Amino acid sequence: MTAQEVKFSNFYESTLNGILASGATSATLTAAPTSDGTSAIAAPYYIVIDPDNASNREVVLVTAASTTTLSTITRDVEGRHTTDPTHTSGTVVRMAVVKEMFEDLHDRIDAGPTLGSGTSGNYVADVTSGNGLTKTSSAGEGQTVDLAVDITGATDGTGIVVDGANDLVLLYDADATAVKKVKTSQIAEPADVHPFLVMGG
Repeated sequence: MTAQEVKFSNFYESTLNGILASGATSATLTAAPTSDGTSAIAAPYYIVIDPDNASNREVVLVTAASTTTLSTITRDVEGRHTTDPTHTSGTVVRMAVVKEMFEDLHDRIDAGPTLGSGTSGNYVADVTSGNGLTKTSSAGEGQTVDLAVDITGATDGTGIVVDGANDLVLLYDADATAVKKVKTSQIAEPADVHPFLVMGG
């Protein structure tokens, strides 16, 4: 069917207000389907005409309507009839749960949400740059956001007291080929070299 959100009116039953000829694509009802007994529901929705007549019942999709006037309808959505049946004025019209409603729901799920309000895949939101952080790429499906940090833009730490037990720095571990965080106390100071041990010649 179609990936559309169809409406439904509980306990709705009425009649045709006028003949619905074979091939006609509009109809008039005696009473409109409502959401609360008063407010008419909006199209699209499905109705069944002559539901208790096994040989003449017809499932119709209403795609445009104003109260009791169905201005645009799709006839026999089941494909039950070779030719659309003719229904006389006063024929029962009922709103029932039909398989096309579930097919529409499945089509909506299969279609997935619209990009921008959600995602059905690998969606990457945008990243705000600033404070030394720059980025390339932008939000989108399947995007890869590349980030770069400019440490020259960091706050000047001259004069701070380094807390070796708690302060952390980032180091590139060449053996593991990965950036790791370490405590400042883990960083060994350069060894002093006695000048008499320096030999050359």
